[in-house]
Amino acid sequence: LALGLAGAPLSEQLLDAVHRGQLPSTFELLRFTADLDAPPGERFVPIWKAFLEKRGHGAFQATYKTWHTWEQLALPELFGNSSAQNATQAAWLEALRVAHPGAFAELTALSKTLQQSATTGGDNPAPLFEVPALASLISIYPLTLIATKNGTDTIPSACTSTLVRRADGSLLHGRSLDYEPRDPMAESTVAIEFQRRGRLEYRCLYTLPYVTALQWFTCVRPGAFSLSVNARGQGIQTEHNTSFSELLRRVQVPGALLLGEVAELAMQASSFEGALAVLTTSPVVSSNYFILAGADKRGAIVTRFGNSSSADVWAIGDPSDDKIEDGQPSWMRVQTNVDHWVPFASGAYATHRRQGAIDLLADRGQQAMGEQALLDVYFTTHARAGSQNRTAPEDTGVILRPSTIATLVMDPTSKDPASATTSWHVWKTSPNILPPQPVLAPATAAVSSESFGRAVPIVV
Repeated sequence: LALGLAGAPLSEQLLDAVHRGQLPSTFELLRFTADLDAPPGERFVPIWKAFLEKRGHGAFQATYKTWHTWEQLALPELFGNSSAQNATQAAWLEALRVAHPGAFAELTALSKTLQQSATTGGDNPAPLFEVPALASLISIYPLTLIATKNGTDTIPSACTSTLVRRADGSLLHGRSLDYEPRDPMAESTVAIEFQRRGRLEYRCLYTLPYVTALQWFTCVRPGAFSLSVNARGQGIQTEHNTSFSELLRRVQVPGALLLGEVAELAMQASSFEGALAVLTTSPVVSSNYFILAGADKRGAIVTRFGNSSSADVWAIGDPSDDKIEDGQPSWMRVQTNVDHWVPFASGAYATHRRQGAIDLLADRGQQAMGEQALLDVYFTTHARAGSQNRTAPEDTGVILRPSTIATLVMDPTSKDPASATTSWHVWKTSPNILPPQPVLAPATAAVSSESFGRAVPIVV
């Protein structure tokens, strides 16, 4: 595998904002190359080793330690004592070995690499780096989704994805990657170019403590499409209150895919249409949102339900379409962590962050929409007026939040490698939420929270 380290240059405007304290500082963006023709158990080993040599294993250990605590709190019957934890880990590991051999091979290789790094560094090999523990830790999302408590209402926090249509009809894809523990996850987030026979297939932002099958994909196939994945932990047909035995059954159903496996399969498609077909028809283990932007000027939000039975597809409007659907103009689609048909008035988690993004985009307007204008929306650290007291859980309307790992804009039409990651920012320090700015008259009454209606989902 060929690999390299490089930093994505910051714009003068961004550097100025960082220096003035308006934005947090950023990490050097480490960039690597992965060979898709290599077996899953070998593909990332050179990348892990190069990263560990440069930054050490501390970020992995801190991330896994926090996830381990969350598993114990969310699922005490499965992780509350050593006996229950060992049985849970063994059962889950066996399910991955039998039904998801690629994930099993990758996590086994990750475990070996991390334990070698810990030993070389003079530490005792961390128990959390051992294969059984690692299998459950990287699977924290599908595992904790079965808890009675709604996971996205508390921790970890989750992402904001947007599709916007520019004046020329082409799409931009905005992404805020949010998860916790933020600091070590940000330190271990890198850019990877996936190649086949030396040719670039697609480019992704990757958080290395995950393996591919459980990765929160943020990727672009130049000249074809871009994809991001958001968590879905509330609403109809989620996995809450599902038993562990039932989850084990689901994860071993022939053909059933974990969230990263679905996304990886979609990224192997050559077109928007092909990727959309994968995202809407593949049997899924967990509920998720898949946000897809095409170079052919098509885009959609795909809501998948954890029972694998159906998908809701919410397309961005045609260039000539000016209607309002679910409170959003046809030229934008904002997806947080709540179903698009759930109204702002419901007070559900993530509706205020969604409305904050809608308001900010509408203030700028479609004619002014471009890469920098979209980044400006994502760089918002001020709470939305009227939402500033929604702090437990945090849904103040802020997009650049204390849980934000990275902010980026993807242009699926671009094939220019020189500018590929110039709008990819991994935050070194944690963003802070500021009070609301003075309230201005809305740009258009059509996107106010009062106009939020409900559209009938398209089920495929």
